[in-house]
Amino acid sequence: MGVAEAAAAGGLVAGLFWQPLGVAAALGFAATMIGAVGFHAKHGDYANPETRGGSMAPIALVVVAIATAVTLTLAN
Repeated sequence: MGVAEAAAAGGLVAGLFWQPLGVAAALGFAATMIGAVGFHAKHGDYANPETRGGSMAPIALVVVAIATAVTLTLAN
């Protein structure tokens, strides 16, 4: 999972210079974070008040990644 996140980060940085790569990286990162949300949901992290805080980050990052993809797409 760390390799996918590192590749997405590199793609987002490279996307500053080549827009299509940034859009693809943002969508790939969103897919990775959706997988993380599914993992946390499967293991009950959202139901447990002790682990809920740390497992909310993927939800926020999905929103940011999708907003980034939309912004880069519309910035023609």
